[in-house]
Amino acid sequence: MYWQQLWFVSNMIFVALAIVYLFMHRSVTLARQEADAPRLARTKKRRLTSAVLCLASFAAMVAFFLINMRVNG
Repeated sequence: MYWQQLWFVSNMIFVALAIVYLFMHRSVTLARQEADAPRLARTKKRRLTSAVLCLASFAAMVAFFLINMRVNG
């Protein structure tokens, strides 16, 4: 039961971070259309940070899922 709860929480975190990444991608697109170089650089860094966090949370979610399947069958 413990691993299932960890998987569920990590799944919620992953989904929230995926949504944040999509909003960050939108802000990069808008900054690119407005040709605002300082804002574009700042939003690209934020997008990269959110992408790394999203990938890390995906890896944690997969690990908890596999451990749950191994323990609980």
